Amino acid sequence: MIEIEFNGQPEQLQQASSLLALIEAKELNPKALALVLNQQVVPRSRWQAIQCQPNDKVDVFSAVAGG
Repeated sequence: MIEIEFNGQPEQLQQASSLLALIEAKELNPKALALVLNQQVVPRSRWQAIQCQPNDKVDVFSAVAGG
């Protein structure tokens, strides 16, 4: 089991999971989000390749168009 922090809340993962799998498990639309891992923005193209590690801090933000 892996413990991470997701949007400021502790979360237990049953198994190692990619960032993309984590977003999909939460039923979030990855095309409408920005993701920050341990205070670093992660390009969407890398979400599948990066595996969650113990004590990672994942923050998800909705992408909003505006001006």
